[in-house]
This record gives sequence, C-alpha cells and structure tokens, in this order.
Amino acid sequence: MSAELDQLKVSFEQLGMSPEEIAEDRQLDINSVKAGLMQCSAQYRKLCSGDSPAAAQYKFSEDARSRVLESIVELALGAENEAVRLKAAMYVRDDSEGRLDAKQVGGIGFNILQFNNFMQQTRKVADTMKQSVLQNGKVIDVQS
Repeated sequence: MSAELDQLKVSFEQLGMSPEEIAEDRQLDINSVKAGLMQCSAQYRKLCSGDSPAAAQYKFSEDARSRVLESIVELALGAENEAVRLKAAMYVRDDSEGRLDAKQVGGIGFNILQFNNFMQQTRKVADTMKQSVLQNGKVIDVQS
C-alpha cells in the first residue's frame, strides 16, 4: 500500500475523520479520497455497502461515479506505466461487465495522487467549458 493510501486509511479508521475532512486536510479531491478509501479500507467498504441513511454519505453520487470512471478510463489510455494502464483497463472492463463488488475493489492498485491529478484536470476542463458557454457563446482558446 502506498504511503498516501496508508494515510487515508489511518485518517478514516483511527482518527475518525470523514472523507470530506480528509480531502480538505490532504488537499485532495473528495472523489479521489473516496476512491482511495474504497481501495484500502475494509471499514469504509463495509459502510458503503450498507443501506442505511448513514451509509449514503460515503457513496459516490451518480455524477461523481461517472467522473471517477472517466478518470480511470483516461488513466487506462494515457498512463506511462504499462502495468498501471493494464490494471485500469481491466478494472473498467470488469466493472462494465458487472464482475466487481465492494470486496474486489480493494485489490485494485492505482496511484491515488495521479488519480487526484486527473480529477483536478477534468474539473478544470469542465469549468473552462462552463465559462465559455456562459460568456454568450464566446470560445476561449486554452493552450495546455
């Protein structure tokens, strides 16, 4: 387990911090924190699998779930490390075919910091697109 995932697990399980508090403290995207906790914390996965109203706060919204999947697909297509690309691609395939459940997600190994970076980039692109639409159709040329 990476040091970052270990810190997420300690913060959640031992310090009792919520995913939102961890995201703010570690300066990470909330969806990256939830994905990381899903990977490393059996306690978090157990809370997410419950049907109680308290469990709902730990689950992804449909919008967040879609953005997370897009980030994993982007990682599968663009990661420099072939092992990372393979694992992300296998995850997307297995998820789309319904092969994954909460217990299996813990075995997927991806870099939480790289995932967080993809989430931030995706949000920046979405904000840029939103601004261009709000400015009476004027398109803003953004160079990467």
